[in-house]
Amino acid sequence: MVEGFKLKFLKKKPFGSIIFFLFFVSHESWAAVVPMAKPVRIPIARESGSAPSMPRIYGARVSGRPLVLIDPGHGGHDPGSSSRDGRLREKEVTLAIGIAIRDALIGSGRVRVALTREDDRFLPLVTRREIGRRMNADLLISIHADSAAVGNPHGATIYTLSEVASDKIAARLAARENQADISGSRELRNQNSEVKSILYDLTRRETMNASVSFASLLQRELQDRIPFRSHYHRFAGFVVLKAPDVPSVLMETGYISNPVEAARLFSRGYRENLALGVRRAIEIYFARRLARLAEVSDLKPDRSKEKIVTRKIKR
Repeated sequence: MVEGFKLKFLKKKPFGSIIFFLFFVSHESWAAVVPMAKPVRIPIARESGSAPSMPRIYGARVSGRPLVLIDPGHGGHDPGSSSRDGRLREKEVTLAIGIAIRDALIGSGRVRVALTREDDRFLPLVTRREIGRRMNADLLISIHADSAAVGNPHGATIYTLSEVASDKIAARLAARENQADISGSRELRNQNSEVKSILYDLTRRETMNASVSFASLLQRELQDRIPFRSHYHRFAGFVVLKAPDVPSVLMETGYISNPVEAARLFSRGYRENLALGVRRAIEIYFARRLARLAEVSDLKPDRSKEKIVTRKIKR
């Protein structure tokens, strides 16, 4: 490179030489502080005009094991957020994290697990939600990476469903994520999932309570593994969380717009550590649910014994 500039040219222009030197020194210094994250390579999906098939289910083959659906956000022509230099895209890191969580759950053998997408394909938000319902999923975790146009905020956030956003930041984020659904099919957008019945309302309320419970567990199991924002649990009307019968959370795993946090998100070790925390939260969540079901079962009266006693009295 020096030969290309010719030493004579640099000697004649000392000011240019100083700028040239400072550029390389500052670049190396920055690289030493923040390791350059490498983009994650993900498979390219073949476009298809037909409705997406149901995802493959991995893990335990024992019937009755809970099914966890991991939803890597964005994909295809929707890249999501990106790093400041545009090299790193949200759709890549969400899939990498989703695969890491899938592998961790397969290793535990306690649940079944599926991914809404395993390659670089676009799925409308309603489709992601309805996949969970059609598969009778017991839990849905939507994976995302946040961004900010100003400053360098950092930390993860967990969202659960609410028609009224908990704050302006949550409202703006839900609007931005839901905007990605505009390019989905008209039939899906026009579907009305709200059933005006008492049963629907009761089911939805129970599902929202379960979602909040899991969000609390998720933060507890991850707080020593990844940084969280001060207000880690927020509420907003995300389309992907609106299944009335599938407990669902949306996790913003960090800020891809923050160079330091982006480097973490694209680090395999960091993703695997995050996945272990998610696995732990899932195991505790279903263990608690099983314990509650057993408790309710024990509280139910034994009708067969009542009939025997009644017959004895009649005699």
